[in-house]
Amino acid sequence: MARRTKEEALETRNAILDAAVRVFALRGVANASLTDIAGEAGVTRGAIYWHFANKADLINSLWQQVLEFYAPLSEACESLDEPDPLGKLQALYISFFVGMEEDPLQRQMFQILFAEGDRSKDTELVRQRHRELRLERYRGVQVVLGNAIRQGQIPPDFDVQLGTITLFSMVHGLIANWVMSPELFDIKQHGPPVIRSVFRMFRSGILAHQGLDNS
Repeated sequence: MARRTKEEALETRNAILDAAVRVFALRGVANASLTDIAGEAGVTRGAIYWHFANKADLINSLWQQVLEFYAPLSEACESLDEPDPLGKLQALYISFFVGMEEDPLQRQMFQILFAEGDRSKDTELVRQRHRELRLERYRGVQVVLGNAIRQGQIPPDFDVQLGTITLFSMVHGLIANWVMSPELFDIKQHGPPVIRSVFRMFRSGILAHQGLDNS
């Protein structure tokens, strides 16, 4: 009986999260209420408060689902024992671009980030969390590129900081432009070859360390 009760609680929690994605997509985060989400999920507001402290807590739980999906591949990328760090990082970004188009949760989370008209205390908390995660990923990519140098995948004089900036700018630009104007291109189709081109550039030695003297 206790096991069944735990399973039912998990089912209710997942139903609330799924409903929240649909409601946020329809109304935006700022205009969506917990009552709206409860109605969509077929539960009471009390059920929502049993699982989540408030709307911001619910949103952060949605973010955590996205992060947990990519965590194994992300950890493999940054492992110093990984023999193919660039290959793993490329696979991570490609799976991410596919998810942007195929996974409603992932797409909705990034729409929250980039929707200028959907501003509220809750969405600002999401953006703050994303800024923290972006800093973690920036450091993680530097680890990956350093390991790629040790593995001989990119030249020893490769500028890791410049490479990280290049990769971040490219990926962030792809996501932001697609989320705000999806009619511009198909991120699932065009994102992977863009990343492959960046990594070919890295392997070629174009981003050799040149210092910061602008010469």
